[in-house]
Amino acid sequence: MGLFMTSAKLIEGKIGVQLLRMSIPMFFGMIGFALFNFFDTKFVGELGVQSLAAISYTVITVLIMFAIAFGLGTGVTATVGKAIGEKDEIKVKNLTSYGLVLSLVLGLFITVLGFPTIVPFFTFLGATEDLMPLIKDYMELWYIGVPLIIVPIIGNSAIRAQGNTFIPAIIMGVCVVFNIFLDYGLILGNWGMPKWGIFGASLATFLSRLITLLASLYFLHFKFNMLSIKKFSFQEMFKSWYEILRIGIPSILTQLVVPISVALITQLASSMNNKDQLVSTLQIGSRIDFFAIAVVASLGAVLVPFIAQNLGAKQFSRIQKALKISRFFSIVWGVLMTFLFWSLKEKIGPVFLKGQPDPVFFQYMRDFYLIIPFTFVFRMLFVIETNSLNALQKPIFTGVLTLIEFIVLYYPLANILSDYFGYWGIFYAFVLANVLCGIAAVMLNEFVFKKSWKRSLS
Repeated sequence: MGLFMTSAKLIEGKIGVQLLRMSIPMFFGMIGFALFNFFDTKFVGELGVQSLAAISYTVITVLIMFAIAFGLGTGVTATVGKAIGEKDEIKVKNLTSYGLVLSLVLGLFITVLGFPTIVPFFTFLGATEDLMPLIKDYMELWYIGVPLIIVPIIGNSAIRAQGNTFIPAIIMGVCVVFNIFLDYGLILGNWGMPKWGIFGASLATFLSRLITLLASLYFLHFKFNMLSIKKFSFQEMFKSWYEILRIGIPSILTQLVVPISVALITQLASSMNNKDQLVSTLQIGSRIDFFAIAVVASLGAVLVPFIAQNLGAKQFSRIQKALKISRFFSIVWGVLMTFLFWSLKEKIGPVFLKGQPDPVFFQYMRDFYLIIPFTFVFRMLFVIETNSLNALQKPIFTGVLTLIEFIVLYYPLANILSDYFGYWGIFYAFVLANVLCGIAAVMLNEFVFKKSWKRSLS
């Protein structure tokens, strides 16, 4: 083994430069993830509206799995980052190593639970019998590969905790390129590969995620020396699990609010006219929106290790300045993206369903982007504030905010407004919930931060 390589790099130096340096590779990693989702959906869309609707239903289970993975990853990043700020080498290794064990256990649990629930779950969401064979083609292999997805997410979270966002971005980039290559071949039967349709999309994901698993474990062990595998201890494992889950469980529950809300909204959309087109619009719209939000999502993600390390070192003035920079950037970027996506509202729909135009789907996509872009600024601020709350080790506040936004406001409003405005009511409800909760998130985070700073001085 080499020297321990997880020094507290973020407790000194120019804040803006550090945030930019960390955000750029993180941004390319997230854009890569967005491109994977885009091409995955686009290639499946070329198979027809029915295939597009089927994969749109599967998005909900994918979101649930990522909610668990990223929620647990937040716990790992916050605890490992704080341990690095405290310069506790043994604690860093224990949290990283046992965090990976925990992620494997959760992955296997989801695999075992997932198989027998495929038909009843998607039937509950409103999927019809003719879509079920397509859904099973995608989900059966996908469930087998869940551990391959969760474990590297946790590994990359540990790498980001010590301030390195470049390597996770490279790992994600290689995964995305390989995934897109396999998607184009296995979904559509190009480059001499078999045309396996939706099953091909699932197989492409399985193989590309295997690469990320091997790569993340390699860098954690050989480059950063963050794994301790010689002296296994149940006592230390449960102690590490407790610390991670103390932040991770509220974060997981918070993340799960979104797919639960998506499931409820999908069920609502499935009860309306032209349900395949409407469900596809809602799911595709959420994927396309990520291109607008990715920059700020990257900034929000790097705020977690930045704030965690400075919290451990009690450098609150640096945290305050980082928040000011992040909020200003989010507002400026959000305004730019609002005008860009609003101007493209006529052009986004026809990108999908190549050669198979569907006027109803195109209309829904156009109407979606007539008003949804005006939520961008508030959604971006929400990302910044909730990531900050997680890093300040107050994930319960993030959970409450998210619960209010998606369950207390969005879903009930969508039910009420859709009775009067049809599918427009779902769009209106989304706008109202995001605007109100974006403002509330800024106010709550400012209160929590000042209280934490004051407590540190007493």
